Formats: sequence, structure tokens, C-alpha cells
Amino acid sequence: MSRNIDRSQFLRGDLRGRQSEIRPPWSQSESSFTELCERCNDCIGACPQKIITLGSAGFPKIDFSVAQCTFCGDCVKACKHQALGFDSDPNMAPWHLELSIEKSCLSQNGVVCRSCGDICEEAAICFKLATRGRSLPQVDQQKCNSCGACISVCPSHSISILPGTQTQAA
Repeated sequence: MSRNIDRSQFLRGDLRGRQSEIRPPWSQSESSFTELCERCNDCIGACPQKIITLGSAGFPKIDFSVAQCTFCGDCVKACKHQALGFDSDPNMAPWHLELSIEKSCLSQNGVVCRSCGDICEEAAICFKLATRGRSLPQVDQQKCNSCGACISVCPSHSISILPGTQTQAA
């Protein structure tokens, strides 16, 4: 899959492409979000977990290293410009993200660690026994709500959440 990166992303070392920053939950598509967002920072101030921070070009982004998203909806309520919104469906998924566990994971390297599985309320991360006494983490993307709870507890910083193959809600 080819990814388009612009000059500023290249110079910053951001080779993941345009959607490397995770926008607040219930964001419109990336292009609609950046058109509608006035960079007023109301969503940043409204987030009780303080996971919405200032991203590149002044747009809000999510920082899961601080805490997890509780999907309280305070950021949506604070957004006066409709860059965030449930549309007409309050059951709409907050975002379409995919969880990834890197090879630096302690469990994958024979060290007993189940921090991510223990904190996951959705039971989206389970461990399967493998050779040499290892338990390998397995992610069920269908169960994962991308709350980010697993990221801040990972001692080896081996978990990442990135925009998935599905498009964000429009």
C-alpha cells in the first residue's frame, strides 16, 4: 500500500502518512475534520482524561500515553463547529482504529507480562500459549473499541493504535 506524505511530514520524520495523528472520537473524515475544525481547542479543555492535545498544524489529536478514552462525549458537546459529532446516530462508532502489538512486546520475548490483557475491559487482547513457554498476545479487532487503555500500561511501549483500513465516520 503506498502512502502519500508531504514535505513537512518527511522533514519531521513522519513517514506513516497523512492520518498518523488520531483525531478526537466521533471526528468527521480527515478532510472534513480539517475543514470544519476551527482549532478553538474547546475539545481539548473539555476532555476530563486530558488525552486530547494539540497536534500538528494546531489540530487536536489523541495522546493515549496519558490515559484511555472513556467515550464520555464531552469533546463532542464542546465542539461548536461540528467537526466532531454523533450525526443522527448516537450509537455510531467513535472511530475506526486498529491495535498493533510490536515484536518488542515482553510476552513475545519470553518475559511474563499481561498488562495489556489485564486492563482491557473488552477482552480484545488474549494470550495464546506458544513454544518455549511464551504466551503471545492476540488482538481481536472486532472486540477492540480503541479506548487506548493498553497503551499507557505497556512497559515496553509495544502497542500502537493507528487509523484502520476503514474510513472514519463521515
